[in-house]
Amino acid sequence: HWVLAEQGYPLAECQIGYFYYDGLGVEKDMEKAVQTTIDGGISPEQVAQWKQKHGKVLRIDVVDGDEMHVGYFHRPKLETMAAVTKVAKTDEIKSAEVMFDNCWLGGSSQLRQDAILFLEVTKKLGDMFSSCLSSIKNL
Repeated sequence: HWVLAEQGYPLAECQIGYFYYDGLGVEKDMEKAVQTTIDGGISPEQVAQWKQKHGKVLRIDVVDGDEMHVGYFHRPKLETMAAVTKVAKTDEIKSAEVMFDNCWLGGSSQLRQDAILFLEVTKKLGDMFSSCLSSIKNL
């Protein structure tokens, strides 16, 4: 159940909540037990389709009180990065909107509508730029 829950399967996430509620195999934790996942009804099949189309798909989870909002994003294209860079010179929030809107695949619509949730997601989207490692060797 744990592995499936970490992969975003709603039924497994729900069952983990019951484990925390009843203290089955874990310490009883009501905060974790009552957490509601809001993911826009995205199925594992939909995620698989996105992966086929876009390659890498990122899941960003934002916890707000007893709610966990889930959003799915693909990596930005060069055109998106160019637009973000250009807009960022005059309006950082607008540049975040450009990044979000061009990489968004689906999930909790509140991630775009609620300013606090939106800013939290955009921080994580920014982390995507440092997610790869590279090296250079003098030959």
